[in-house]
Amino acid sequence: MISHPKSTNSLQTEYIPHHVHLVGSSPFATNTEFFKHMSTAFPHRLLTIPDGETGKRNFFVRWQLEVFAESPHILKGFQQIGDYTQHEADPNASKEIKMKATGYDDFAIESYKEFCKLRREGVIEQGVRFQVSLPTPVNVIGLCLLPEFYAEAEPMYEKGLLSALRRIQDEIPADDLAIQWDMAYEIGMLELPVGFTSWFDGPIMDGIVERITRLAKAVDPGVKIGFHLCYGDAGHKHFVESEDLGVLVEIINQISGAVERQINWFHVPVPKDRTDEAYFSPLMGLKLKRETEMILGLAHAWDVEGTRKRIQVASPFLTNFGISTECGLGRSEKEEVEIILGVLAKATESIQPEPTSLVRIHRTLFIVSMLPN
Repeated sequence: MISHPKSTNSLQTEYIPHHVHLVGSSPFATNTEFFKHMSTAFPHRLLTIPDGETGKRNFFVRWQLEVFAESPHILKGFQQIGDYTQHEADPNASKEIKMKATGYDDFAIESYKEFCKLRREGVIEQGVRFQVSLPTPVNVIGLCLLPEFYAEAEPMYEKGLLSALRRIQDEIPADDLAIQWDMAYEIGMLELPVGFTSWFDGPIMDGIVERITRLAKAVDPGVKIGFHLCYGDAGHKHFVESEDLGVLVEIINQISGAVERQINWFHVPVPKDRTDEAYFSPLMGLKLKRETEMILGLAHAWDVEGTRKRIQVASPFLTNFGISTECGLGRSEKEEVEIILGVLAKATESIQPEPTSLVRIHRTLFIVSMLPN
């Protein structure tokens, strides 16, 4: 499925999405539980499936504090992560930065083994790819470290994360893998610069696109790639409520124009109270690659009718799109997750799988045999 902006004279018809996208995190205890639950909830609706970012990974990049555990002087306090305020530099702090492996590759490779097992058992459908959701280095640096260490630590962390990505791609076949880059701090830099400190030389947008281009280039041909553009989910609130999708459309266009390889999806959030055309209207200005699909994070718990309303309001602006939640499910209680899954299922229509070649041949032969001589 490919998304394209609709022309202004397109006729509006009732649109039912076929594709559910899972952003990443969950409150589930194990990846097995997550895989089984999502596969049951969304038959013929998933193109990729993450492992749920179970355990210590459920709160986005907070667990990456341990990567810099040997350099505690550069870390924000646990309570400071996500408060989006400036922090004073400690003039007496050591300047040395030590870093351990990120660990993203270990989790991905172990989860992929379970993914393959469940696929062999028929739990996960054939053709669904294993999705690895990775934060861009900017998110770990900006959210976990003190500002005076941003510039020095970023290239170190980027090198470590790309090393983990290399190992993931060496262990998982390209045609079985999808990489999603999670972008929250970058959006904060553009929307709330007073709280999301920039250490870039030059314009913020240029710095973001330069870094995303490097990350995209590190993803092998044949591996699907997508971007989750995020406004945060602390207490189920965004760090800023944007007027419309204008900023996100701008960054999507910039990335689409700069990245040479295929981009398979962009995910954008849609707040629960936005059922107005004004929020979606910037989608008319999208400049997407031919194969790129838009994922609208417009599904909200206890709001089937509102979700359907948001789908219909958005549909005049795109030829088609997948749907999702605004963010990952890691900060949601299990009861709420069950409700959200039900909303997503009710608001979508399953993609009926193509028959196998043998079935198609038999069907063709049967039809031909019924034709008059």
